[in-house]
Amino acid sequence: MKLGRITTHAMARMKQRGISLATLQHLLAHGLVERKCDGARLVYLECASPRPPRNGAANRTLYALVDSAGEVITVERRVRQDARGGLLAPAPR
Repeated sequence: MKLGRITTHAMARMKQRGISLATLQHLLAHGLVERKCDGARLVYLECASPRPPRNGAANRTLYALVDSAGEVITVERRVRQDARGGLLAPAPR
């Protein structure tokens, strides 16, 4: 998927979360795409952390929400904890 327009909201979130334009381009080029019922697409990459924390394994998920016209709405990194107290990335919605 090619990088189209980026909303000011997405640019602000990228800046807040330390996500570069190159990272966003890589995500859109190599990420998995989940289509939503309104035509939007959730593009995501899941990767294991190189060094798991002491309390369990960690997965990080980087995702972007792209509307039906190809405009990037938001970008985020997520890290979640599993039931055992370890960190676990959420399943894409």
